[in-house]
Amino acid sequence: MIDNNISPFIKWAGGKRQLLPYIKEKMPLKYKNYIEPFIGGGAVLFGITPDKAIINDINKALINVYNQIKYNPIELMDFLSKIDIQSDVEPKEYYYKKREEYNSLKINSEVNNIEKAVLFIFLNKTCFNGLYRVNKKGEFNVPMGAYKKPKICDEEN
Repeated sequence: MIDNNISPFIKWAGGKRQLLPYIKEKMPLKYKNYIEPFIGGGAVLFGITPDKAIINDINKALINVYNQIKYNPIELMDFLSKIDIQSDVEPKEYYYKKREEYNSLKINSEVNNIEKAVLFIFLNKTCFNGLYRVNKKGEFNVPMGAYKKPKICDEEN
């Protein structure tokens, strides 16, 4: 285990960020593998930074984001740095346009897609409380949050 300054790059319902000190206290000092069946925002993973980890989640769109971070981090950050609520467009209009784009990408598809990952992160950073919720059709349907200047791309983290 290595202590570091990495923190979750998204908000996630049920996140363990606040519980991390207590979780670390209960963890063994040595172990071979870290297995995370429900990664979510990854607070524990990023908080302990194990040498070897296996992560999983039932949310395919979330796993796509982690795959893009693993395999295409530079390209992902490049796209994230360009997606922003633009001053010449009404923020609410921009948010709902991006939500519509995200929903048009066949969210439950098995295909890993950098565009889907970028929109997922954007929506997470700008939607109400960072919630992830879909309707019966599998469409993301969380309304826009009330953030003034959300940080979409945290390159240092």
